[in-house]
Amino acid sequence: MKAVRIGIVGFGAVGRATASIISQNAGLIEQRSHVRLEVTAICRRSGVKPQDIPEGARLVSDWRELVAAPDVDIVVEVMGGTDQSLQLVRAALEAGKPVVTANKNLLAEHGDVVFALAATRNLPIGFEASVASSIPIVRVIHESTTGDRLSAVYGIMNGTANYILTQMEDRGIEFDKALKEAQEKGYAEADPSLDIDGVDSRDKLCILARMAFGGRVNISRIPTFGVRQVRAADLRAVNRLDSTIRLIGSAENTALGVEVSVRPWMVSRHSMLARVRGVNNAIFLSGTKVGTQMFYGHGAGGDATGAVVVSDLIEIGRDLLQGHLRARNVIGFVDSPELKICENPRPVRWYLGLNVKDQRGVVARVAEVIARYDIHLESLGQEPRMSDDELSLSITLEPVSEPVIRRAVDEINALEFMVKPLLLLRIE
Repeated sequence: MKAVRIGIVGFGAVGRATASIISQNAGLIEQRSHVRLEVTAICRRSGVKPQDIPEGARLVSDWRELVAAPDVDIVVEVMGGTDQSLQLVRAALEAGKPVVTANKNLLAEHGDVVFALAATRNLPIGFEASVASSIPIVRVIHESTTGDRLSAVYGIMNGTANYILTQMEDRGIEFDKALKEAQEKGYAEADPSLDIDGVDSRDKLCILARMAFGGRVNISRIPTFGVRQVRAADLRAVNRLDSTIRLIGSAENTALGVEVSVRPWMVSRHSMLARVRGVNNAIFLSGTKVGTQMFYGHGAGGDATGAVVVSDLIEIGRDLLQGHLRARNVIGFVDSPELKICENPRPVRWYLGLNVKDQRGVVARVAEVIARYDIHLESLGQEPRMSDDELSLSITLEPVSEPVIRRAVDEINALEFMVKPLLLLRIE
């Protein structure tokens, strides 16, 4: 059987895992799919240890050399970023070579350009690994729900943030310690900003919302908030309310437009969201006919992502061997209208977590701000004293729209007794 020859650009955790899976499972892949994959070239600017280079492959330092190589049939892009990766993907497509990518940031920012070029060259782009790692959610939306009208896509889309939150909850440790442990285990990068600030979840949500609702969404229109401000005291407070905290990406198609955001939520401990622990992800789809479905699996780690990259390679490789390469009409990207974003989302309940100086009148002044915006307080609690001069307060509010609560939050944060900006959670 003629081999499908693979070139991998980017040889970090995902690139190495992809090559390893191809090497270790070559016989199984061929038996199941009748496709034989071979890694013929890898590219990494910082170099690779000789023992890590796949057998029979060569190492190059310039991706242009890999793209132009006659012994590379499919290009895998797992180097991340947007500028160089966009140049790489365009060069590969213009050279007549299909692409498999795990780069959600590239597709969220430049998906229109990438898929339009792929359409003009009639070449496929495999991107299942760009969202939720091991969960085949892209394929489900693209194929399995085509006959239904989807109304919502939401869930836990970042394994790193979820690992940090569950470790804080289980062991009572603070954010910084949980983050350090995630880095030591390889779940978080040296610079974890994309994960803990919600950017990674935002990019994944953007891709899913575009596909689910059939229109373009600019990532700058997605309100995005991360988990840096979550303290152990907040988790203790919400635990006493029989709840916990999860970072949720949510897009709902309403009569007034798409309500879309990434932010930490306070969720019931009995909900399916609360049961998603560690580095796992869970994505929910709601449709007119299919109801609500949940898709669950590992959302971080090279092996899980690499396995999905290999799955895309097998699918494209099969078409390549049969001479049936073709572009995929990815709804929401090519020739799609702009989705209307809801500017005034419906009222929901909120949780406020405050770290304040211990002085008279704090509660009264916070309550005064809340009342000024005609917001109704639901409950007020105080955590055990954090130190001699600081207190931790927890407040839950009756339903209010986000623009209103945001104005109130800004005013509270400006009060002189606030030690740090308050934590705002949407209540499920």
